Amino acid sequence: MKSLRLIPLLAIVLAFGYTVSRAEDPKPAGKEGNCCVKAEKDGKTCDHACCVAAAKEHKNCEKCGGTNEVKK
Repeated sequence: MKSLRLIPLLAIVLAFGYTVSRAEDPKPAGKEGNCCVKAEKDGKTCDHACCVAAAKEHKNCEKCGGTNEVKK
């Protein structure tokens, strides 16, 4: 009889654990370089050759202080 009461409780715990683990999946986009942030504030895109090359790979430029992580 007790095992029948534990089954719904176990299902709820597993569903909650799955929901929490799925919420953590999206990765942060990383930090942009200072020049890219300044250009974005002015409504432009950074025209440094290193930043343009990194943007083509959907990444941030490490030379300008960004993290080389994939952008969203």
